[in-house]
Amino acid sequence: PCSTEMFSYLLFLTCITVSQAENPSHDSCKKPSISWDALSMDKLVMNIDSYELCAKTCKNTNKQYYENNCNYFTWNDGNHQYFRNSCALFKSPGDEQECKNCMSGAASCFCASPFACQDTGDNVAFVHTDTESWSKCEYHCNLNFGCSSFTWFTEDHPYRHLCILYKECSHSEVDTTCSGCCSGVRSKKSPCSQSQYKELSSAHRSVHAEGGKNRDRSYIRDVGGVNSADWRAMVWYRFIGEAGNKMAEQFPGWDNCGTTWPGYLAVDNDSNKYNDYKLSLPTQEEGEKEMTVCFARESERDKCYYIENVMVMNC
Repeated sequence: PCSTEMFSYLLFLTCITVSQAENPSHDSCKKPSISWDALSMDKLVMNIDSYELCAKTCKNTNKQYYENNCNYFTWNDGNHQYFRNSCALFKSPGDEQECKNCMSGAASCFCASPFACQDTGDNVAFVHTDTESWSKCEYHCNLNFGCSSFTWFTEDHPYRHLCILYKECSHSEVDTTCSGCCSGVRSKKSPCSQSQYKELSSAHRSVHAEGGKNRDRSYIRDVGGVNSADWRAMVWYRFIGEAGNKMAEQFPGWDNCGTTWPGYLAVDNDSNKYNDYKLSLPTQEEGEKEMTVCFARESERDKCYYIENVMVMNC
């Protein structure tokens, strides 16, 4: 890819104060005197003498069969009229019903940190919508340079599948009454950390360099092409030194940047109105963002003859 000079960001081709409790309280997950239509019950397990053991039975069912066979459960206590100390398992529950001597819950609520961080006015880094799992929310946090903690809302919460990234979240700032809230902390270094990316520093990458036969590929498609010396396949890269400090955002000219097919980011500016692949650069708060690289081919007189989707971060 071609490079220019301005603010620095990363390209990907292909103080933490909240911790997970050793024995977290799941009181917020309890739904007393509520169950579901018995016709939707998948299994009734006897000799379950506590709510916590019933929740564990539900989660262990999923581990045993490697799929979500139990999403909800009802524990019937020792005073139940018909089946004492039993655990009803539901994959897809029917209508809610009142019950005596019973207590229900959702398997998704039983996470390692069943609470929510709270907005203190300046500690929210970013909010992701339509985040399908806790692990995906953790992934977003790991890729956001400003994130130290996060809260994910489960399927049963009114804010379901929202993922809120926080700059900080102390124990005095958490909501322990939130049912369907699961929090966590950054588990990996940001790709913006120096040890997490490779450097692209070759002078031939500059928009001021003439053409050549360099390629950034795991294999060479064109006869006579050679891989660039600073290319290390599918990892995070940062432009530095004689290569400049960011990828070009405009067509650099034919037969340029040390190659015959120069590549550049298709950003939303006036110079790129000839193609449909226009996106703005990410902010630091967004973390990673998918963008499009256009490769120009002079023989076709096409400034965006070939495209590759890449991930970009603003560091």
